[in-house]
Amino acid sequence: MTTKANILAALRRENLSVTQLCKQLGVTRNAINLQLKQLQADGLVLALGAKRNGQLGKPALIYQAAPHSEDVASRAYQPFLADLLNVMSDQVQPDVFTDLLEKTGRRMAHNAGLSQPANFEAGLRAAMAAADRLGASTEASLQENGVTMVRNYSCPLGTVVRNQPCVCHAIAAFFSEATGRAVTEQCLRDERLTCQYLIEPV
Repeated sequence: MTTKANILAALRRENLSVTQLCKQLGVTRNAINLQLKQLQADGLVLALGAKRNGQLGKPALIYQAAPHSEDVASRAYQPFLADLLNVMSDQVQPDVFTDLLEKTGRRMAHNAGLSQPANFEAGLRAAMAAADRLGASTEASLQENGVTMVRNYSCPLGTVVRNQPCVCHAIAAFFSEATGRAVTEQCLRDERLTCQYLIEPV
């Protein structure tokens, strides 16, 4: 593991000072301080305050792993989601499954503050920015028939989509909720995934 990962792992076990981290990890104070600053900037580590250790001088700051910092090391989300969707598709009717996916996409947009846009252009820009923050790489183009196509070359749900292509309905519903218009998906699921969402004109 890297020094940053080692620091985070140590702080998940107990709250520690820089001196204690140096002793545990066998690295210099400069190395610890540099990584702590980055971890704090990333919101993964919190400084609790100063604690005296019985010695003269400035009290030592104590650090702890921030709540939810365990998500950084987690690799369970993708396989869990894939298996959950596979079980759901086996247990419920196709129309019910699709409806659940669409409701999920709309809720994602709502929770991101994208519902009821002031206008189409603002809603589309906000939705694309939100999708990009989730790992997408979107671009929009106006087609001859007045349809706006949102294309993405970095599917944020890649592995899941390969197993359950209907997941794309959720993202279509996400863009629909964010723009206030009907949206259909025409994603290309070849060796490389290309997301394509067609937003109908008013």
